[in-house]
Amino acid sequence: MSASPDFSPPRRVLIVDADVGMRESAAALLKLQGFEVAAAADGVEALTMFAREWFPVVITDSAVPAVDDIEFIARLRILSLAPVYVIMLTEIADVRFQERGYCMGVDQYLMRQNALVEIVGRVQAGVVAIRRRQSSKTGRAHEPATVDLENGAHTARHLVGRLRAEIVQAGRSKKPLQLLSVGLDAADVAAFNQHTTTGTISDTLLSAAHDAMRPKLDWVVRLPAPVNTCRLVVVMPESGPIEAGAMEQTIRNAFVHWGLSSAASGIRLSTGLAAFAGDEDAPAALELLGQAERSRRTNDMMSRSSAARSESVPAQDAA
Repeated sequence: MSASPDFSPPRRVLIVDADVGMRESAAALLKLQGFEVAAAADGVEALTMFAREWFPVVITDSAVPAVDDIEFIARLRILSLAPVYVIMLTEIADVRFQERGYCMGVDQYLMRQNALVEIVGRVQAGVVAIRRRQSSKTGRAHEPATVDLENGAHTARHLVGRLRAEIVQAGRSKKPLQLLSVGLDAADVAAFNQHTTTGTISDTLLSAAHDAMRPKLDWVVRLPAPVNTCRLVVVMPESGPIEAGAMEQTIRNAFVHWGLSSAASGIRLSTGLAAFAGDEDAPAALELLGQAERSRRTNDMMSRSSAARSESVPAQDAA
């Protein structure tokens, strides 16, 4: 049986904005990169255009005229018979405002003041996301649930919408929700490459998390990360410190043969935890993720400081 052909969406973009200057400037930049661009001044015009022709990427202002922004996104997704990647321009940086949009179907937010600098890269990322989403294996029923932002198959919309649902459920059931942030950091690419694996280091870390997850309950997020680093977050509903500790230990055990406790390995594994008890004011999804990441960074700094002090003791004794 021959392999299925690679899915490549047409390079077609719809821009929806009342500001004619923004429409024309954004269109000019995208056309230089080979995109076919159409523009609409309000939501009604845009929905009519979208009903007649599929646009894989839609860029819309958060205050689109004639139709409420969230209603516009909802109607856009109802009309779409194929994947569509939505970029929303806004001047509002508040995470709760953006969370509302993610839950209703926005894929990415872009601050208006940075729009013309970043718009080409965001649109190209959207095309890649649609292509990878069509061929992604992470949604198969027999595999652990994975929201993969690293490879572009998913976006913040999938992450925030799913995590928001878990926060709401934890509040209703009064059962705690734990987020375990995990990071692998290498001194350089050679430190990663010295270990023999059957895939990338990121794949190894993800596989370790999959092995530790409780079926049909836990799920994992693989996050974009700087070079020579890997980041993921394991979301653990109906769990407490014992379950989170067991998850962390299982992941660490998968790397024990790497000698991570030795400075010679050139690689560090760090973890951090955030929790929502369910009986307090519910945090925004991005706030809870931020708490887990800050906890991981703090623990990593403390670990490195402790290691540095330990290495300095022999030198002091010798003196």
